[in-house]
Order: sequence, then C-alpha cells, then structure tokens
Amino acid sequence: MNELTAIQQQVYDFTCEVLAQGLPFPSLREIATQFGFKHTTARFHLKALERKGYIKQREQRVSEYFLPDHLLQNTEEFLLVAKISAGSPMPVYDETSESFSVNHEFFGGGDIRGIRVSGDSMSGDSIADGDIAMIKFQNNTNKGDILALRIDDEITLKRINLVGDTAQLLPSNPDYPVREVAAQSLQVIGKLVGVIRKT
Repeated sequence: MNELTAIQQQVYDFTCEVLAQGLPFPSLREIATQFGFKHTTARFHLKALERKGYIKQREQRVSEYFLPDHLLQNTEEFLLVAKISAGSPMPVYDETSESFSVNHEFFGGGDIRGIRVSGDSMSGDSIADGDIAMIKFQNNTNKGDILALRIDDEITLKRINLVGDTAQLLPSNPDYPVREVAAQSLQVIGKLVGVIRKT
C-alpha cells in the first residue's frame, strides 16, 4: 500500500483508536473536531486513506467507512471491547484486557468485536448472561436483526421496531417489557453475527 502523509497517519491512527474502544468508525464531525479540520478537509483525508487501501467505504455513504479484513490487527484473535446489557441499557465501559481466538471467517469477516452480555432479556434467542456477543460493526441492517444499539451513553442488545419517530426495543424474554425511545436517540453499532459461550 502507498505510504501515508503525516496527517493521514494521524487520522488513520485516530480511527483505529476509536475502533479499539468498541465504538463505530468516527464520523466526519468527530474527525474534524479531533484535528480542528473543516468537514471538507476531514472528507479529503478519508478519501485519501480509501485510495491508498487503508479504509473502505460502505454503500457510497461518505462518512461510513471500515477497516479492510487484511488490516485488522489479528484476524484470529478478537478483542473483548465492552459489556452490553441484554436487560435494561447500561453505561458503556471498556473491558479491553481480555481477548479470545476464533477463526475470523467463521463469522463472515468484516469489522467484528466481542461484547460481553449482561442480563437475560434476549434468552428467547439463546443469548444468556455472560455470553460473548459477536457484533459486526456496521450501520446497514435488515428487519429482524439483533442489534447492538447505543442510546446516549448506554448500549443494549435488542431487535427494534420503528413506529413513526419512536423505536421499540424488543426483548425475546417475555418477562421483560418492550421499551420505547425516540428513534433519533438510537445509534446502530452493529448486528449480532454469533454468540460464544463458555460452559
């Protein structure tokens, strides 16, 4: 791949740091704020990284990028990045001291991270407290996908149903109620592509 300029390397390193925290690829606004750029400058540097093969674009949307498979630091080892609630949403926190090894292609490739499940509201889908939910970080989803969702400073694992401006968070355990939140307050982190359980 082509060598990066100093500022391109800084932007690339920043995106890698954000992804390592279990967060989605940073937006144009976040990159612009981090470096004091205008949005057009942030876009210019992302396009340069894309041309040089360091990132890829999703569905022709300017701000939606991800790291190509061959640049993931260890495609056999997954970083356990956080704990996710399968009950009520809970504050996000890092849990980056753990990792585990599985064949990366088993989950279909892409930007995949492990997130520890807390709670049993998704037990109807055989997702139990303490499981590791394998989340493919992406914004595009299909109806019926189980999603890792951010609600302000909280994350949760749920299916969603959109009704106008309202998003219903759907548990699969009948002991839990459906929660309704403003759709605009939701951010899709990614979709569930597998579950790992140690018995």
